[in-house]
Amino acid sequence: MTDTARPRRSIWKKVLGVLMLTLVVIVVGVEIASRGADRVLLNRGTEPGYKPPLETKDFDVFDRLAYPTLEYGSPKRGLEQSGARSEPHPYLGYALVPNYRSAPTAAQQVAHNALGFRGRETTFEKPAGVYRIVTTGGSSVYGMSESRDAAVWSQKLEEMLQAERPGFRVEVVNLGVMGWSTHEMLINLSLRGLDLAPDLVIVYEAINDMRCALYTPGGPVQHDNTQWRQAWPLDRPSRIERTLTASRTYLVARRWFTNYTAERVDLGFYGIKNYKTDFGDLDPYLHAPDPVPQLGFANTRRNLTGIVALCRARGAQVLFATQALPRWHLGGRASAGDQLAGFEHVLEIQRALSRELAVPLVESGAQVEAVLESEVRAKIEDTLAANPGRTRADIEAEWRRPGRRDLLFFQEVHPNDSGSELIARTIADYLLASPLVPR
Repeated sequence: MTDTARPRRSIWKKVLGVLMLTLVVIVVGVEIASRGADRVLLNRGTEPGYKPPLETKDFDVFDRLAYPTLEYGSPKRGLEQSGARSEPHPYLGYALVPNYRSAPTAAQQVAHNALGFRGRETTFEKPAGVYRIVTTGGSSVYGMSESRDAAVWSQKLEEMLQAERPGFRVEVVNLGVMGWSTHEMLINLSLRGLDLAPDLVIVYEAINDMRCALYTPGGPVQHDNTQWRQAWPLDRPSRIERTLTASRTYLVARRWFTNYTAERVDLGFYGIKNYKTDFGDLDPYLHAPDPVPQLGFANTRRNLTGIVALCRARGAQVLFATQALPRWHLGGRASAGDQLAGFEHVLEIQRALSRELAVPLVESGAQVEAVLESEVRAKIEDTLAANPGRTRADIEAEWRRPGRRDLLFFQEVHPNDSGSELIARTIADYLLASPLVPR
């Protein structure tokens, strides 16, 4: 061996040693910093008015390294999902976790009872002398956007009916579950809902059935909705993966260099076939072929017919309440035309079945939308008067932007507290004027 070979080997050993030492320092630093960030976030959570961030642009270094972000994607998601509100179900795809409670610092306060329904405790056995109503639908029945249980329209409906009929004992049980369509509603009523012995079942759903009918990434529309709904995927990590998750360095790499958390914090990943994180609001994946396949809408008609027959066989009356959707919330999307046409199609199915099967129907959607439109028009005129230099088109776009917190609806069919109270008011007024509720 030459003398020049030894120095070269020595140099490479030194370089390798430096690299290894640097790697060890980085790993130890990440491990210590991440656990320290946990404590920072824990302390922040006790501060009055603290709002954990959702978007990465709002993250600081502690948000980026803390365990809630590494496991759930963000401090806000971590707060919401460290105790998940939904879980797999063998016949429903997924259902609510019984006895779930949102974190004390969460902006939205949510509680599930022991039976797995949102709201206060109840029993399958109906108390003597109580007129029991159950409400069924998706997220706009469950209450994804209201601030607390008492603000959800099913609870407000109970309060309004009780106030108008002081000697009348009424209970409203909320059977809504986010993302459910009439497929799950029919099965849930059969397995659990009608065991509550309701006197009246209120059906409030359209948008989820529309999206089932138009969804194409899962293949052609099927009678059993399996082009949309999938079995809940079970995460079964290997022994090596379980060992690696003890390392914060591994969690940091997984969070910031893979799609692991992005996929798993969205309920769509668990419940929708071929769901991808870039689907967002499912647009533009809801373009319908020409002609639009009708099987999905036929499924809705079949399911609603089955719900009516099942309820009547168990001694319960049914009320169809049309769903409210500010149409401009879908504006600007590539599939807006298909979605709006499909939404109207579902409403027309409800109206047709109301006539054919003699099912009462309240046009709650149209009434709520009319109030919202009046509110928006007034806001536009007030803003225009206060800002004569701005164009009407600019102001119109500002007030018809989804996600505003100062109108009746936050996004699509999801109302804020005031919007939810308005939904309850329209249904309560209908019931009080109808023979459905005993006088």
